[in-house]
Amino acid sequence: MQKGQIKDLTPKEIDEMQEIYTRIFQGETIVGVCKDMGIDRRSYYRRKKHPQWIELEKMLNEKLIDNAYEEIMKTVILEAKKGSQAHAKLFMDVTGRLKSTREVREDRERQRLQGSTTPLDLSELKRLVEEEKHIRLIK
Repeated sequence: MQKGQIKDLTPKEIDEMQEIYTRIFQGETIVGVCKDMGIDRRSYYRRKKHPQWIELEKMLNEKLIDNAYEEIMKTVILEAKKGSQAHAKLFMDVTGRLKSTREVREDRERQRLQGSTTPLDLSELKRLVEEEKHIRLIK
């Protein structure tokens, strides 16, 4: 090995770092985990700066984020189905379906100027006509 070249982490060191990473993610302290595993904290911090570990840690973080995203979205959807407006808005925002008030107004104005109707407009018109028929029957 040439001077200045960084030595690769051993498979055992990588396994230990992954266990430390997992346990810290679960809420344990670095001090407690290192002490429990018999690893010097200085060794942990030295390994943590190693380029090989940095790359591996990025991959682990991405995997955690992907898993967390799925779980979070399940919760958001369940709460939205229960009637939570905040969760429904969050879901719409995350999925790109949430429009600002300005966008909605601009869409409606564009439709008005074009003279087109939307399915919502048609259903509203049908409801009003049915309501009018009902009122006439009562009179």
